[in-house]
Amino acid sequence: MSLIDYVNRKYDYLSFQNVRPAGDAKLGLELFNSKSNGQICVGVQKLSQRWLLEFMTELGSMPGLPERGTNFVSAVRRGLINNAVAAASAFTIESMLVQRNLQNEEYEDMPDDERLSGAELLSVSFLPSYLRMGIKINSIAGTAREVILPISTLPTSDV
Repeated sequence: MSLIDYVNRKYDYLSFQNVRPAGDAKLGLELFNSKSNGQICVGVQKLSQRWLLEFMTELGSMPGLPERGTNFVSAVRRGLINNAVAAASAFTIESMLVQRNLQNEEYEDMPDDERLSGAELLSVSFLPSYLRMGIKINSIAGTAREVILPISTLPTSDV
């Protein structure tokens, strides 16, 4: 994006570093690193970040906001999602929660490329200790961003 893309827009800090418009890249969840003091994002990239953060937040984990997040990650770590059919089914249910939550926080003047139209599950694969999902996040402007979401399948003591 160029500087003109940010004029008169509300931006967000880029939480997922190493984002590329195309191709595979391992994302790092960080606000800054040794190479950058932080970056910002707008448009479909901002929408994708909002979607991912909502999807990966454990439902009920935010004090005062008990309806934010999903049960997807904790279900994976509990072993309840262990095949492609279960992953697709859970994705469909949990992505509806994400859609509801994100649409509830939208406002009238929000740019169309930052408003959610929906999300599609493109691929599912189980790798050693990871569930890998390809997801396409669509805006009502008709723009989209494809992301690869790796979720650890290893149980944790807090789930």
